[in-house]
Formats: sequence, C-alpha cells, structure tokens
Amino acid sequence: MKSFLNWLKNLIFRHKLLSIICFLAFVIILIMLYVFFSLFVGGNDVYGNRLAGIKEVELSNSKLKKVATSIEKNGEVKSADVHLKGKIVYLDITFTNDTSKDEAKEIAKKTLDEFDKDEKSFYDFEYILTQEDLAGFKITGTSGPKTEGISFIKS
Repeated sequence: MKSFLNWLKNLIFRHKLLSIICFLAFVIILIMLYVFFSLFVGGNDVYGNRLAGIKEVELSNSKLKKVATSIEKNGEVKSADVHLKGKIVYLDITFTNDTSKDEAKEIAKKTLDEFDKDEKSFYDFEYILTQEDLAGFKITGTSGPKTEGISFIKS
C-alpha cells in the first residue's frame, strides 16, 4: 500500500497540470450528479410542498361519501361521485333528463354547504354537471379558497 501511495504521489508531482485538470473534472462530475439527482430523481412526492397543512384540514373518505349520498338524495340527481386528489375536491354529478341547467347549478351551489368554513378556505372544488342523456348539458365550474360561490364556465 505504501509503494502505491509513493507511486501516486510521484505521478501527481510529475504531472501537476494534468492532476489539477483531473481533480476539477471529478469535482464537476460530482456536482452535476448531485444536481441531476436533486432535480430529476428527487423525492417521490408528486405535489412537492403544495399540500402543506393538509393534515390540519383533512377530508376523510367517509365525509366525501356522506356528501355524495346527500347529493343523491335530491330527486333531480341520478348519481354523484365525490373524490379528492391533492387539494382538489372533484364533484361529478349526473342529473336526470328533465333537470334544467339552472336547477343543476343551484343544486351544485348547495353542495358547498356540506363543507365547513376551514375546508372551503383550504380546498378547491371542481364541478362537472352532466345530464344523463348524451344530448344533454355538460357544465363545469370551480370554487376556490378565495372565491365566494361557484364560477361556472359559460354553457
């Protein structure tokens, strides 16, 4: 081992410029590997830190099922699906053929009453209102933490 170290020491002193270049190249490669792994491999969390605080205002599956059941109790509603992805609550509501667009929008607005103030100020709500008939209406709307009510896209 001692002879190898002496040989390496002699090699470095004989080829000072080449040794410095090799050392700098090694350091640059290490830095590039670190940057590559931190940018592209990183963590497994697809949302990053966008879900900060979600544990304090967590929506349980039972709460979402309760909201869906509450929506389905309305005679105008054929089916309702409420699910959560990240900080967005998706409400897909299918109405019967004899429901008008305005009635559908009013029923959708009432669903916000199912959520408390903290939940409405933390989560975004995405609505897809459709009529069971293929020729019927399809309305989308959103409600965010800083908005009052639901903003429907022109339909």
